[in-house]
Amino acid sequence: MFLISDRKIFLKAVVIGDGGVGKTSLIVRHVDKKFDQEYKPTLGFDISLKTVPVEEAKAELLLWDIGGQAIFKDIRESYLEGSHCCFIVFDLTDKETYEHLENWLTELKKFAGDIPFIIIGNKNDLKDKRKISKEEMEKKAKEIGAVDCFETSAKTGNGVDEAFTKLTNASVEYFKNLNE
Repeated sequence: MFLISDRKIFLKAVVIGDGGVGKTSLIVRHVDKKFDQEYKPTLGFDISLKTVPVEEAKAELLLWDIGGQAIFKDIRESYLEGSHCCFIVFDLTDKETYEHLENWLTELKKFAGDIPFIIIGNKNDLKDKRKISKEEMEKKAKEIGAVDCFETSAKTGNGVDEAFTKLTNASVEYFKNLNE
């Protein structure tokens, strides 16, 4: 349920994608403005809160982060249910994670319905290892109906806040239109 209370809008945002693509790092970069060089896989799930200004109110973005490994597949249904928006993340240096985008979208739609989502190609700071072009990513985003696509680096912060702001604003607009 999309809630509006005292000039606050509450949104459940889920962050999905293969293990190791940088989902947790993106959330930590956005919420805490820091980056941990050491990879620590998410065991189960984690929830963070970030306030994002929108129009004349503030959106309280509840960011749900779940492990992308196959062992968490069975719990993702309850994780995705009731979501208002989604970030589907892949690694720009790993073609296989890009090829799995549509699988993640299928799972999202199965359990959350047709909600706004953005594609994030993470690790754009690793230019010499890049496997997916900006053009490929933009074409895929249009094909699958994404609100937009962003290249980000959780390490440097490049593009991270812009992606979160874009999806938050698009989601608020989407649900306002549904409620009118």
